[in-house]
Amino acid sequence: MKGRQIEKATPFPPADPLILLQEGAAALGLELSPQAQEQFREYLAQLQLWNARINLTAVKTDHDIVIKHFLDSLAVLPLLGDIPSLADLGSGAGFPGLPLKLARPEMALTLVEARQKKAAFLEYMISRLQLSGVKVENVHLTPLLARQWGPRFAAVVTRAAFALEIFLPLAGPILLPGGVALALKGPNLPEGELAGAKKLALLHGLGPMELISYNLPITREPRLAARTSRQSA
Repeated sequence: MKGRQIEKATPFPPADPLILLQEGAAALGLELSPQAQEQFREYLAQLQLWNARINLTAVKTDHDIVIKHFLDSLAVLPLLGDIPSLADLGSGAGFPGLPLKLARPEMALTLVEARQKKAAFLEYMISRLQLSGVKVENVHLTPLLARQWGPRFAAVVTRAAFALEIFLPLAGPILLPGGVALALKGPNLPEGELAGAKKLALLHGLGPMELISYNLPITREPRLAARTSRQSA
């Protein structure tokens, strides 16, 4: 009789999602303060509660929310640099803006979200987490409105909310000179999108577009980001 083949044990993720968050943050070179860790824990709990009612995200488990939302958001900090202000366009449930704020509490943050229910969640989280220097703009941002707002942010980010051809006319007018526009595109960029965006960027006072590839911590899933900056006056 042949002996039973012993299968190799596969490592299990930490039972506490906060430990997973700490490990992922450490892999990114970040040290989250005890206050930030508890804020992330509360954010996760409230996401789960609200998600049952208004479908904030298709990602359901604590593990996946930490990896695919929290760490996915934090992974772009090196691409933004030490910025004093940030606008998150099409923020949805707060990604990437709120995780970036929890990691960098001194940064002023504006969350732009057109859908009223999601904007209400963002307002609730700002109050629940006792955040200062954060506001929600419950508007449908158009190029005309962006021009009316004028330059006011050191960086503008969007996470899989807009194609580049839509994002750039919104980001360009509200960026301060030298400010960064960053579009997080997930693992893939539609063919031809970057080529068209390179021409469009120049029309909106932005510099050359660059495509940056990086990996999420823990899972090493690939990600792409398109970055440009507002040309100095």
